[in-house]
Amino acid sequence: MNDLIVKKTIELTDGEIVRINQLFNSVFGHVRTVEVFKNQYLNTPLGYSYHVMMYEGDELIGFHSGMPFYYENKGQRFIAGLGIDTMTAEGHRDFFNVRDMFAACEKAMKAEGCVLRIGFPNDKSYPVLKKGFKYKDIGKLDTYFLPIRIGGIKHYFRLLNPLSKFFSWCVIQLSRFSSDREVCVYQYQKESESFDSIRYKWYGGDYRIVTIEGVTAHYRVLNHEGVQTAFIVDVEPRCKALFDAVVREVYTREHKSIDLVMYVGHLSFKPMSLLKMPHKFEPKHFNFTCKPLDNESFDDSLYDINKWNVNLSNYDLV
Repeated sequence: MNDLIVKKTIELTDGEIVRINQLFNSVFGHVRTVEVFKNQYLNTPLGYSYHVMMYEGDELIGFHSGMPFYYENKGQRFIAGLGIDTMTAEGHRDFFNVRDMFAACEKAMKAEGCVLRIGFPNDKSYPVLKKGFKYKDIGKLDTYFLPIRIGGIKHYFRLLNPLSKFFSWCVIQLSRFSSDREVCVYQYQKESESFDSIRYKWYGGDYRIVTIEGVTAHYRVLNHEGVQTAFIVDVEPRCKALFDAVVREVYTREHKSIDLVMYVGHLSFKPMSLLKMPHKFEPKHFNFTCKPLDNESFDDSLYDINKWNVNLSNYDLV
């Protein structure tokens, strides 16, 4: 029988975090420091996250986290827990171990007022969450992009870089005709005051800001799988004309040094500054799922992605 220990971030010792990071490195192939771990998990509205550690004897064989955030449903605030960093050591990757960690985390979060769990599972874990853990679909996020140097995305197309640069310039110039200023309204959304004050401290605060006519956008430039990419994380408040204006500003600032501009999320309009990638061609599918911990708090609108303001800011990819 494996042992489960549930702790808040503020209760973890540095030694425990080191062991968690060692498991993280062995599973995902990325090195993470104690400082980076704390920087992410302490920066929530509650000042901590929830962590489940699974041990076999003295060996840490599994880990799962839940991050609490304030969301709003028609202006009424509630706590939603983002499930992330699910990992098990080789030889221990079975349904029951993961199920037990999820259940322990959900129990701990529900005891302190969390009424909804949300997640963005990859295609491998997505059917397990739906069939085994009773999570339901909200929808799939869309991928919008603007290729600037196509040779940086696919190296064998590098001779077409001049053409892709000209194409992106044309798209940006045509987007100046974007004129719809109707502000999008969503039933379910992050509580911006508590969210923005902590979300952009992640990754050492490595975010750049655009402000245009009362709109604030955060974006991050990084080398993602060999492609120099400007990820537009969030744009608030959101309307088509000013969303396109934000993309133009990011392009103006960064186009000489990046290969790609990207936005991942759900939009109720079709931007003129970015292209929408068909789901079948997406390198990664962004599945958005949830599980109510209190069924009386929600109705079926919860499972309609058109009711949600959701994008890369809602989880931890960038």
